[in-house]
Amino acid sequence: MSEAWETIAGSAPRSQLTATGGSDCKGSAARLQCQPEGKSRKMGGSKMKKTVMKLLAVALLSGALPMATAEAQDYPTRPVTIIVPFPAGSATDAVARKVSEGLQRHLGQGFIIENKAGADGIIASRQVAGSAPDGYTLLVTTNTTHSANPSIYRQLPYDPKRDFTPIGGIIRIPFMLAVRPGFPARDFSSFVKAAKEANPPLSYGSGNTGGRASGELLKARLGFDMTHVPYRGSPQAMTDLIGGRIDVFFPDPASALGMIQEKKFDVLAVTGPKRVPTLPDIPTLMELGVPDFNIVAWVAAFAPAKTPQPIVARLNEALNTLLREPDMIAFVNQIGSEILSTTPAELGAYVDEDAARWVHLVEIAKIEKK
Repeated sequence: MSEAWETIAGSAPRSQLTATGGSDCKGSAARLQCQPEGKSRKMGGSKMKKTVMKLLAVALLSGALPMATAEAQDYPTRPVTIIVPFPAGSATDAVARKVSEGLQRHLGQGFIIENKAGADGIIASRQVAGSAPDGYTLLVTTNTTHSANPSIYRQLPYDPKRDFTPIGGIIRIPFMLAVRPGFPARDFSSFVKAAKEANPPLSYGSGNTGGRASGELLKARLGFDMTHVPYRGSPQAMTDLIGGRIDVFFPDPASALGMIQEKKFDVLAVTGPKRVPTLPDIPTLMELGVPDFNIVAWVAAFAPAKTPQPIVARLNEALNTLLREPDMIAFVNQIGSEILSTTPAELGAYVDEDAARWVHLVEIAKIEKK
């Protein structure tokens, strides 16, 4: 107790701690003896108790900070669960598994992937938002849950800003315009002509909001119609594209690269601002004359709100160390993506900017709120 009291007093001697009216106080923390200056004055029993309680509270808080730092240095002491809001085989899942392997190597504990697909990531996001803020339940997610959903849903059971603590960015990745096998058009200009003449309209599938926005924005920019077919995730939509049950799909390079190389379907364009390194012959939609068409997804890591800052800092440091490793860089390049390395604060600002962009995008694409 006496050590805590010295912490409270700091550089000031205990004799300089005053009660009311500037009385000099002497004695131990257990019993103060106040000597009046001049006229005798007494500190009431209730006031005395309140003062001591306040000072003890400060002592306890000052002692808690080193304890929290020590806990962060030891973190993690047991396996960590990473919730992924999309199914196995999706780009987010592939990236999360690669990240989990790296974090396990750097932090010395298991990082377990748990897929909670469905409802545009709402199921997974709600679960993590309601989890204990101790660093043992994390969310590796995309712009779907944190940038797009607030503009697409009238009500969400979670708040992307209030309910989460940013940890760090991982990658950025574009989408691609793909058509089913046997589709009559083999290039973009022929595709536009076929889409405008189709009766009934072509169908397009989406497994996330990025794919949905790509289809709707393409319709709005070029003046034709397509019927939207929603899926729980990209793998299911891609299966139906290959099977000819839908005409158009907007896969990401990470989940579709192998099938593209095997010529399971044709890819006509890229939705992002630049070509995919692993598919250098595929032009961007802006190159093909579609104005202001820039739809790129991102993947990042989040923890529940109020997760201690030292734990967030430890996770961010491990994540950014991983993103600088040659093996991780090669993996990201191979799946047609680029590294998105950030601090927690930078990720928060990035998500805010992207969310504002999605408000504008939803208006242009005329996506009705659910």
